[in-house]
Amino acid sequence: MASMDLLIAALDSAVWELSEAFKDFPDSDVWKRPDPRLLSAGELAAHIAYWEAESLLGGGFESPLVNKAADYYTSHVGQPFELNLGAEAVYAEVKRVHEACKAALVASPHDSEQPCSNRDGWTWGYTLQYQVFHVAYHTGQVYSVRHLLGHETPDN
Repeated sequence: MASMDLLIAALDSAVWELSEAFKDFPDSDVWKRPDPRLLSAGELAAHIAYWEAESLLGGGFESPLVNKAADYYTSHVGQPFELNLGAEAVYAEVKRVHEACKAALVASPHDSEQPCSNRDGWTWGYTLQYQVFHVAYHTGQVYSVRHLLGHETPDN
């Protein structure tokens, strides 16, 4: 398994890429769904923040994005979730959650093969590895939402 430092660095990169997806995103469209069956960019960001906090902190983190309404698509697709936050504020809050998770990992280091206390059957290394994938996957969806709403995206 890769070292925890490398996995944390990879997660930092994934969260940075999310900042690009929110760059120049009109605030009026952050919580707009391109279709009733697709989540808004804001809902996707909340989902990212929710699961990073749940997986790495074990829940209880105070953030408007860390909300049970953002846990699973299938549970909540019929009930849109919206906050009074624009694009910059949404990304700043995801970043704040991420930095709190990272600080907790640094303050209480774990071996990558040690069982993760917040995810049954997962190791800390796999939990971090999955978070990297999870953020990257949903960042791609944010880009798709932008395209479906007719917006240009940064070419990075």
